[in-house]
Amino acid sequence: MTERPMKFWAHVLHFAVECSFTKKRGTMEITFKERPIHKAPLAVLEGKKQMMERIIKVSLLIFFIVLTVGNAGAISTNELTHKLAFLKKGDVWIANQNGKEMKQITKTNGKVEDFLFSPSLKYLAYSKILKYVDEPGLWEKGEEAPKRAVCSIVIVDIEKQKVVKEITPKDNWIYPSKWLPGEKLFYYESSGFDISGFFEYDLRRGMQREVDYQEGNQLFEADFYRDGSYMLYIDDMGLGEGFKQNLHLVDLKSKDDRVILSKRSVLEPKISEDKKNIAFVEVESEGKEYFDNLWIYTFKDGSVRRIYRGRAKAKAAGVNELSWSFDGKYVGMFFSPEALVIEVQSPTNMHKIQGADFNWVTNNKIIFSQGNNIYSYGLDTRKKELIIKDASKPKFL
Repeated sequence: MTERPMKFWAHVLHFAVECSFTKKRGTMEITFKERPIHKAPLAVLEGKKQMMERIIKVSLLIFFIVLTVGNAGAISTNELTHKLAFLKKGDVWIANQNGKEMKQITKTNGKVEDFLFSPSLKYLAYSKILKYVDEPGLWEKGEEAPKRAVCSIVIVDIEKQKVVKEITPKDNWIYPSKWLPGEKLFYYESSGFDISGFFEYDLRRGMQREVDYQEGNQLFEADFYRDGSYMLYIDDMGLGEGFKQNLHLVDLKSKDDRVILSKRSVLEPKISEDKKNIAFVEVESEGKEYFDNLWIYTFKDGSVRRIYRGRAKAKAAGVNELSWSFDGKYVGMFFSPEALVIEVQSPTNMHKIQGADFNWVTNNKIIFSQGNNIYSYGLDTRKKELIIKDASKPKFL
């Protein structure tokens, strides 16, 4: 699409010059209309005219470069869809699924520790490193305490390339946790040992509030369907041998909240992309050993079946590491440092992938980080491929 030309007059070397400047897909066209502003010999005017045109073209070229560079950071949400986002040299970048056509999103001089795009891709929240302090704890005399970054949370409007809000810590650390429906960022405060408070920032209202601790604890472990229609959360009941955990399914439109199942433990619940099934993990103890059981709950008939049992793996609080493929054929148990990918209808068909930060890219491809690089793994080929060097924390948008 051709943009409307910018026109202006300039007085250069005996001429008043009307310059017409038009940008077309990264190129420019310049036309001139001139008239003498005072009398001069014709030969002088012709020579001056040629010099004038060269001066104007060079000046406009510099103006065009400055204009283009000034808008380099601008990006639409459509440009983010189906792209890879990742950290490189401490800033957020995006690239195509094959790692090509990389573009830098943040320019903090390497201060980004982690990041979260909102589901609408309109906003980006990232942790910006302010300083480093000693890790809290008890250390041996003469032992140097490891350092931990103290970060603010910066929220950016992607299309406007404008910082909407920067939330700074007071006495404790603050960490972004997840995006809630309605463009609300949920984050928590930590003393270094445990969580001391939960908060949300509402982008639409421009309001910040502290969340009741019990509600915040539920939201911290909750899972939301990507379009904001359903929420899964867990609560407890009973004591001792009668202790159970209930899995709740909430319709966020009708506000209907019902318990769909109860077990000794319920962890990592995740709704499939087609809204037909829920995957969750039950941790079972046998003597001094613990095992992970992967269960599939079916909405249609309310049935529950186990498709995997194996030694329990460490799990991060507040991070759902179960993930369905887009077609619902596979469930990924994305527990670092080794992910298991299981075919729901043929559970013996299993893939093991070494790494961290696992994400589905297609129904048969997963991206992940390993060492200082980002790789993809093909379920059809059972092979990994290097995608991006010197990068970490990949996310598929």
